[in-house]
Amino acid sequence: MGYSEILVMLLVYSGLIVFFLVPFQSGLNLMNQEQRQINFITVFKDSLIKIVFHKKSIFALILLIFTLFTIYLGYEGAEDHFNAHSGYPPISTDLKAIYSMSGVLVYTVVLYLLIAFVRALKIAKNTS
Repeated sequence: MGYSEILVMLLVYSGLIVFFLVPFQSGLNLMNQEQRQINFITVFKDSLIKIVFHKKSIFALILLIFTLFTIYLGYEGAEDHFNAHSGYPPISTDLKAIYSMSGVLVYTVVLYLLIAFVRALKIAKNTS
């Protein structure tokens, strides 16, 4: 798989994760007067929680599980095909699959933290 194909898949995955994790805008403006006195760390923690517990976030979890499962099955299928048809000694692609799955998981967590950080910045900016 070439770099351009990986880049396109990464852009599509990122777009879908961002769409599923960003809550609707109605919840952003519903801050009461007591929450206006809270520091940035508290707003960031609140953003982390609100991003996970809203209606669309279940689709982000399903997408992540589907992606991890697809990566594993892709490597497993390539390994089975190579071992069945090559005539060479058997190979194992488990380590590559684990690295790829770990990379997707880390990328998703970083994207989640970035979304929460940007949301907390917007809330902090609007309240000051």
